[in-house]
Amino acid sequence: MSRVLKKTLLPLFLVMLLSLSLSMGSGAWAAGTIKIGVITPLTGNLASIGNAVAEGIKLAVKVANDSGGVKGNKLELVVYDDRNVPEEAVSAAKRLISGDKVPVIIGAVGSSPTAAVQQITMREHVPLITPVSMTPKLTEIGDKYMFRATATAAMRETVFAEFVARKLNAKTVAFIASNEDLGRSTVEAAQQEYAKYGNPKTVYTAFFEPTATDFSAELVKIKALKPDVVYIVADSVRASIIVKQLRALNLTGNIVASAEAATDEFLRLAGPAAEGIYFPLDWSVDFDDAKSVEFLKLYKAEYKKLPETKFAVQGWEAAWLVIEALKGAKDYTPASVRDALSKATFDGPRGHLWFDEKGQVQIDSRIAVVKNGKFVISK
Repeated sequence: MSRVLKKTLLPLFLVMLLSLSLSMGSGAWAAGTIKIGVITPLTGNLASIGNAVAEGIKLAVKVANDSGGVKGNKLELVVYDDRNVPEEAVSAAKRLISGDKVPVIIGAVGSSPTAAVQQITMREHVPLITPVSMTPKLTEIGDKYMFRATATAAMRETVFAEFVARKLNAKTVAFIASNEDLGRSTVEAAQQEYAKYGNPKTVYTAFFEPTATDFSAELVKIKALKPDVVYIVADSVRASIIVKQLRALNLTGNIVASAEAATDEFLRLAGPAAEGIYFPLDWSVDFDDAKSVEFLKLYKAEYKKLPETKFAVQGWEAAWLVIEALKGAKDYTPASVRDALSKATFDGPRGHLWFDEKGQVQIDSRIAVVKNGKFVISK
């Protein structure tokens, strides 16, 4: 090889080597793959929600990959089970960022684990999108790497509180809520909204540990106060136990519950005791709009069943927002994915989704009531 040719090719080789090195550090790990991190409770007290979220995410990625992936790159999920434990969620986030080197994380589910993970992703400048966590503070602290693909507790209460105050005409309310971020923030948001209407007045508030199973002491106190409404803020298992215990006490007045309890698991566990209970609900398997029908067809084809909760839709939509961001990103570094995610939109079963300047998705909430064992939109 001539000396002139060597001088020509050597700089070119060094440029190519440098480009390859940079690309390996930017999110394009193995040739033709883009990794997406997922943190969700596959076991533990929120396993029914966490598995539904995971199913929605996996379905979205499969559909995208079957259609050619993102710019010819296949998507690869790296999924960790946090059991709804903040410490385990933090450990998973560190592994995803330092070991797996993902440019984006979908998760977590519980508000407390998500808040814990946020401290890591905010420091490391890696975008985090939660499909479920509703505590408002996540998108209120100025973290430009935080995104939420569902309504906050405060957003839901804007609609739900008006329903309780005006439609149910409640003058008094008693809360029984899980002692974690979501439970506390939902109670606070509801009380703030009730104040705008002058009613209902809070006559009792009880917070219980997330794994509790006996609520008799609190419910006896609630019955004695005869509130117009009992508001349950809990997962579907805890909510079903509380509802059955309330019915056994022959409580008078209405029962309402938070969105995370609005699952088929709750209907199954609560049985006839679920009848007449109201929920804030932005999606149900009974919805028949075009996007819902499309999702249900794909879901049933993949899993040979219908989703038991709306959380499969929330996983599906969060994943598609990430996929749309990856399609629009100039490269697959966390910073570029964050910038693209802030502009991402998706038309899903819950409507047209887009993020405001705080990373909060904009979405409408509706009111559902259990009627004949199904969630029906309340008129």
